[in-house]
Amino acid sequence: MKIEWTTHMLSGAVAGYVVTSDWKGAMVGGIAGVLPDLDEPKSKFGKGLPFVSIPLNKLFGHRTLTHSLLFAVLAGLSLWPFIGQPYAFAAVLGILAHVAGDMLTGRVQVLYPKRKWVGISVSRFGFFLIDRFVRIGLILWVFVVVGQNILMMR
Repeated sequence: MKIEWTTHMLSGAVAGYVVTSDWKGAMVGGIAGVLPDLDEPKSKFGKGLPFVSIPLNKLFGHRTLTHSLLFAVLAGLSLWPFIGQPYAFAAVLGILAHVAGDMLTGRVQVLYPKRKWVGISVSRFGFFLIDRFVRIGLILWVFVVVGQNILMMR
């Protein structure tokens, strides 16, 4: 089981905002937060990019390379020249937020290429509870931060 893509996008957006304090960082983090599931052809974004997801899945499998520290670092270094250091860091944290979320509801090879699975296996009900709890917590955080920013602008 995996956390739904909307929770991944939201956790990535929060991570991106935390490091940049702006909406662009939140956008970069949110997009990066769904990137690791490109290795799954049945995922929301894997379906839209089968020419990427199918080869990734056949070569590496799900929750391996794209769910690793190596992938996060390589993505950040690749993006740095194009989007700058703060936004590249937002992308790295967005990816890592995804990986952390998957580790709460299953196992990943976070140290890939080392083939050690790390994480917590939970029941379907446990997954549902964790996903909803995390999503609601992130939404509340967003409302608090946006509310504070609106109040500060007055």
